[in-house]
Amino acid sequence: MARGSDKRQRTRIITFRVSDDEYARYEERASRAGLAVGAFARAAGLDEAGPRARRRRPVEHRSLVQALAALNRVGNNLNQLARNTNRGLDIDVPQLRDALHQYHAVIAAIYEALGMESARDNQGQESGRP
Repeated sequence: MARGSDKRQRTRIITFRVSDDEYARYEERASRAGLAVGAFARAAGLDEAGPRARRRRPVEHRSLVQALAALNRVGNNLNQLARNTNRGLDIDVPQLRDALHQYHAVIAAIYEALGMESARDNQGQESGRP
């Protein structure tokens, strides 16, 4: 019985050297195309990525960095609210609502940057809620 590697039709390996900067540029272009580096190389050289190449969703790195910073701010706000609650102070309900609203906005931005639809969006559509 043939194993997975025995069935491979691509038996030749092409090797070439690139600088660190060139490799970073190559990876960036492959990522923007939604392909692995090898599939991107085949697509660039042969006009075809190959039959098993799976396109990945392109990631908006800048959007994710901004979302991560916003998530850190929200986490800081929630941490301050929890600290005050543990000290026996009353919860500032408007501040808590604002922090939770910001949290949901950040999660939505992350899903958007990843090109995905959140489960919250699906629930809202199914139940008729906005």
